[in-house]
Amino acid sequence: MSTKKRYRPLWVILHWLMALLVFSTFGIGLLSLVNTPNTSAKFLPLAVHMTLGIAILVIVIARYILRILVFSPPKRASQAPSPNLKKKPLLDQMSVYVHPLLYLCTALMALLGIAIAIPADLFTTIFAHSGAALPASFYIYPARIWHGTLSLILMLLIAQHVLVAVFHQFLKGENFLGRMWFN
Repeated sequence: MSTKKRYRPLWVILHWLMALLVFSTFGIGLLSLVNTPNTSAKFLPLAVHMTLGIAILVIVIARYILRILVFSPPKRASQAPSPNLKKKPLLDQMSVYVHPLLYLCTALMALLGIAIAIPADLFTTIFAHSGAALPASFYIYPARIWHGTLSLILMLLIAQHVLVAVFHQFLKGENFLGRMWFN
């Protein structure tokens, strides 16, 4: 088996920055926003959640543009076909679809967040301190249901992404995580 190339430092930075931002946003959404009534106590966690969501959208767009226009990340080294070669595990087969879906779902999550924020006038309420109250429930906005549903789908995609990395790193001993780290 030939060795796999490392990702360029820019890809490594963008990958781990996205991971940090996505997990932070999930944490704030699940641990703070869901359990807090829509009062002024929700302003700070909502402001952080919205800011991180917008940052995620900017980064995912930048990653996609860089991937198309500048360079593609290195692909895993392929093996020569062998009659003894077993079929790839299901998680590996899904990886071809999971990466584009991670980009798509991450961008959609942020766009759905914006689709909640605009009719709820959250940018003015949260960032301009207009003094307006939050809506009694964000579920009056159709985008809120989609935002929540998509968060579950995104969690499943991230879980698959992590499981594949763990499988290749620890079960197959391929230094998979070493590709996505600095020299």
